Formats: sequence, C-alpha cells, structure tokens
Amino acid sequence: MSITPHASFAYYVPDPGTAADWYRDRLGFEIHGDHRDGRGFRWVTAGPPSAGWQIIFGDVTVHGEGELADRFGAELGFAPHFMLVCDDVAETVRELEAKGVEIAEQPHESPFGVAASIKDLHGDAITLADRSGWARLRS
Repeated sequence: MSITPHASFAYYVPDPGTAADWYRDRLGFEIHGDHRDGRGFRWVTAGPPSAGWQIIFGDVTVHGEGELADRFGAELGFAPHFMLVCDDVAETVRELEAKGVEIAEQPHESPFGVAASIKDLHGDAITLADRSGWARLRS
C-alpha cells in the first residue's frame, strides 16, 4: 500500500471563490486553482502554505436537486469540522480577531492542550490547537 501524506477535503459551499478568498484573507491559505468543468460546475482548491493537504471548495449545487443536494445544502454551518495546529493559539486568536474572524471559544485548556474555536464565513467551526497538544493526539 502506498498512501501518501497528501490529502484533499471536499467542502460544498454556495460560492467556492468567496469561500476560498475568505480562507486566504483570514487564515493565510494559498489558492491553488480555480476550475470549471463543461457543465458549469466550479471548484476552487486552497490550503495552508507548504501543507500536504488542501480543501476543495465545491459548488453546493453540484448534485442538482434531490436528497443528496438537500443534504449538502443542510450541512452549511455544521460541516466541516477540522483542526488547525498553531504554534501559539492565543496569538493566533488575537491575529484572527483583528481580521474580523468570529471567535467561538477563546483559548482554554483542553484534553489536547490549549485550544480555541473560530467560525468561518458559513458559521462552520474550526478548532485551533497548539503544537504540543497535536503531538499528544498523535501518540
């Protein structure tokens, strides 16, 4: 088996460009590409500089109408939930607050070290954790 350390995560949103811009402007992500297929479906890829992973911001309407489309639409504000690792959570929260990012939880002690929570432009939660806590999660 040859699974690499590289990954992509799909996040379906109303406007992929606006979402990618928010992650670039607020979290410092780099936009890797802005793509469209022949049917008008758009997706934008972005991730932290030098990271081995990226988010694929896909148009929530990709599945047209029906149960699957309804499910993707209903997830806005509830998904994804992921964790970003910081060298200094408190300093990162101060920087993000200055950029207008909503802070859902101020830095606090957690089972995996100092953590905080922010919300993205759709109200989705993102946990910030310190590097030492991340190391504990991996062991």
